[in-house]
Amino acid sequence: MADEAYYIGPSIASESYLNGNKLIAIAKRSGANALHPGYGFLSENADFADQVIQAGIHFIGPNPDNIRTIGDKMAAKAFIKQNISSIPLIPGYNGEDQSIDRLEREAKRMEFPILLKASAGGGGKGMRTVYETSKLKEEIEAAQGESLRAFGSDKLLIEKYFESVRHVEIQIFGDKYGHVYHINERDCSIQRRYQKVVEETPSPALDESLRKAMTNAAIELGRKLAYVGAGTVEFIVNEKSKKFYFLELNTRLQVEHPITEAISGLDLVELQFLVAQGANLKELGILDNIQFQGHAIEVRLCAEDPDHDFAPRTGIIHKWTPATSLQSLKGVRFDTGIEDGSEISIFYDSMIAKIIVHAHTRQEAIRRMTMVLAHTVIVGITTNQKFLLAIMNNPRFQSGLFDTNFITLEKDSLFPTSTYPDDVKNSILAAFLFDWILRRNRQIYLRNIQPGWRNVQWRYQRLNFAIGYDNKREEVQVQYDYLGDPEHRKHHLFKAQVLGKQAIRQEEDASELPISITLFETELQKEVTSPKGIIGGKGLLRCTIDGSQHYFYIAEDIKDVNEKIIFVHDFIRGYQVELAKVDRHKSKITISEDDRTMPYTSSMPCRILKIIAPTGTIVKKNSPLLSIESMKTEVKILSRHNGVVTMRVKENQLVDARVLLCSIDEK
Repeated sequence: MADEAYYIGPSIASESYLNGNKLIAIAKRSGANALHPGYGFLSENADFADQVIQAGIHFIGPNPDNIRTIGDKMAAKAFIKQNISSIPLIPGYNGEDQSIDRLEREAKRMEFPILLKASAGGGGKGMRTVYETSKLKEEIEAAQGESLRAFGSDKLLIEKYFESVRHVEIQIFGDKYGHVYHINERDCSIQRRYQKVVEETPSPALDESLRKAMTNAAIELGRKLAYVGAGTVEFIVNEKSKKFYFLELNTRLQVEHPITEAISGLDLVELQFLVAQGANLKELGILDNIQFQGHAIEVRLCAEDPDHDFAPRTGIIHKWTPATSLQSLKGVRFDTGIEDGSEISIFYDSMIAKIIVHAHTRQEAIRRMTMVLAHTVIVGITTNQKFLLAIMNNPRFQSGLFDTNFITLEKDSLFPTSTYPDDVKNSILAAFLFDWILRRNRQIYLRNIQPGWRNVQWRYQRLNFAIGYDNKREEVQVQYDYLGDPEHRKHHLFKAQVLGKQAIRQEEDASELPISITLFETELQKEVTSPKGIIGGKGLLRCTIDGSQHYFYIAEDIKDVNEKIIFVHDFIRGYQVELAKVDRHKSKITISEDDRTMPYTSSMPCRILKIIAPTGTIVKKNSPLLSIESMKTEVKILSRHNGVVTMRVKENQLVDARVLLCSIDEK
């Protein structure tokens, strides 16, 4: 239905999606008589809602007074304190004086840790937990800056930070005639950086008594507000004491609304349109006595690296195949806008897809989500797919006995120590087979002679790869022997061995090649030329490794003549492994690089937010040098040793990946 698109300006949000005048002008130009504000940006901005209405356009959301009263976290606390004293509030500061001195004073009066929170926002932006006073000023400035960039306001509130609670929210819906309903709860306790990772409904933490108390409180708040449209009342819950505290009311549709749709059978976006058109929810009757069915879970698939503090990642998606073709899996939904060839940029949130499953029971929903995640192919960029699978397979999560501290408590389980190459041996072998096929396909002459053939074999053939982990690159080597296609059925036989770094340095053949491989010949997509250069081959690869059949989806990204990345999705493990093909004659340079001389380069495309240590500054190890922003997330670059700074970039500069940011000369 949305078959028209209009340019609204550069990708920087302040020049496009946060510019209300541009959006209204395009609504008029297109002839639209209604505007849906989406999830973020101006969706909870009362002044923008006023502008839309004054322009003669319907705003598909609550009226501006609702947003002013409750959408702003400060105003919400004041309203509840004055009108609904029965709803408990979290202790904190929400005053108008927003000077850094006042915020510091108020924070120091509270018991640490404390939480800084953007008053105008949501989605974890502009939020910081502070555990000690020495970090207070720095974190206040960072939270204010992030809030201003994301929501156009730098107002903060301060709250007591609870380290062990559940995060549970109630979906409410109101109409223009004073009717307010709830559509059950959602549990959003599993979070990183105060952003939700996994959501489910119903919550494992609520019994019927607590559920009734919380839904009644949410409805009462909606009625007092004369709330119109979709809203989400968020609470924190002490599971042991069965007490709950008001957190905020989001005056918009939530990212996780599909799980509510799954168990209720409703279409919340349709309801938003109906209410905006003046529908009477009481007369419609669809929200009376809803029969909630089963259990639903949603996970957020994000372009980020969980092994590196969830740092956002950019790049090109070489293959996207959601697991919707598994006929045995019902109740599966993907919400996304990506496809093969999509580019993930620095300008927007790292979430690239929502995966939703619905089943009769929670246990069945977890099993279904595990299957769907494992069979969803996304290669070419780093994602949190492996991390999401680890959550689904985690005993604490499966038991339902977890809280917002889940990721910290389960760190060892969710981020296991890798032992390369054993952990990803099959993916390394798949990359070798893929490379072998491509080299064979490139042969023009003597095609019946296999790659690497020699008349007198004096050593096994070799192929080197590098795998990145723990800020290092571990080099691995495949030694192999091609045994031909003895039955002429295009079943190619190999013997192979995967060796780690120490074995490679010995420059000796493995004593034996213990791994038996059968490669079933397949047609891979050929390398083609594009405006950006050569696009590498890709496709599905089938083989047996020691008698066990495996399927892999593989794609390569050719950066340069001597730089090739191979992405391998293993359908058994269910996630991507990224390998760099290494020229073994140059590999010693790669693995002997010293941390003290490594340049400070950007690991991803980003914008330079602030130069903290200008050229000439004398810094100590772990001193902040500069801050960058990518995917709406601020990251500080720290010094790795003592020395004098030479800064190579300037504030507000947009830089690509692998650009030199600064250098430090040792004193």
